[in-house]
Amino acid sequence: MDAGKRAGQRVHRSLLGLHNALILSSSAILTGLLSHFIHRAHQLGYSSRGLGVHIIYQEVIAVLTLFLYLFATFLPALKSYRGYLLPLDLALSYLWLTSLIFSSRDYSGGRCSYGPPYFGHCGLKHAIQAFWILGFCMLLFNILTEAMMWAGHKASNRSALDKGNGVDGNGVHV
Repeated sequence: MDAGKRAGQRVHRSLLGLHNALILSSSAILTGLLSHFIHRAHQLGYSSRGLGVHIIYQEVIAVLTLFLYLFATFLPALKSYRGYLLPLDLALSYLWLTSLIFSSRDYSGGRCSYGPPYFGHCGLKHAIQAFWILGFCMLLFNILTEAMMWAGHKASNRSALDKGNGVDGNGVHV
């Protein structure tokens, strides 16, 4: 592997590490805020039905992401890592988009002050929206970066295989 490809791999790995750290921190903050809402709603006497399904779904997605990205944050530091978390990023991006839609539906357009889980606290509700947006954007950037890493790894494997078989860059046997 030449120096240019190694530098490109380093940039991709650095970006993935940064994106993964931002996803991890977003999911940790979301877990804390949503847990606070759920705890406070139960203190005020809301039943699970009155709490709303959206907030439970959002909490599950935030906790799941927190657990998975505790490990995924450190994977780009491994030299053998070649973008293998692309399917996970694709799946989580859809889940995060759904959570973003739920939070926007529940807390935007004047529904913030009277929406579940309890009245008011619009600042916290808007912070929840902001962290869903941040995490979703980082997941999209991860998809692009992981796809580039994966494609680069496949291309380098193919060229190494061709060299071993006596095939030049144009597919002609030499």
